[in-house]
Amino acid sequence: MESIREEKEFNVLGYKIKFTPEEAETNISAQDVVSYVQKITEEIRQKSPQLDIGQVATLAALKIANEKISIERDFENNISKLHMTACDALQFIEEVSPSTI
Repeated sequence: MESIREEKEFNVLGYKIKFTPEEAETNISAQDVVSYVQKITEEIRQKSPQLDIGQVATLAALKIANEKISIERDFENNISKLHMTACDALQFIEEVSPSTI
């Protein structure tokens, strides 16, 4: 069955943006995404009010991309550590278990 996705309109940095949420795939609402972007852009504007909207948007995009890459690397490192720990545990179990041969 096809889901009907409603296009929503938001105001970001003074621009009306039409955004179709991908809520079914991520369980994150369009409003959550827009609110996060607005929070980041407001933080940048407060720290550097002399920047124009394009500069604010670019800095926000770079900050969000940095966060995304950092989270992905942390996830990959954690998966790698988990895999090594599981392999070590399996090896230990095999060493201390009586042989079935």
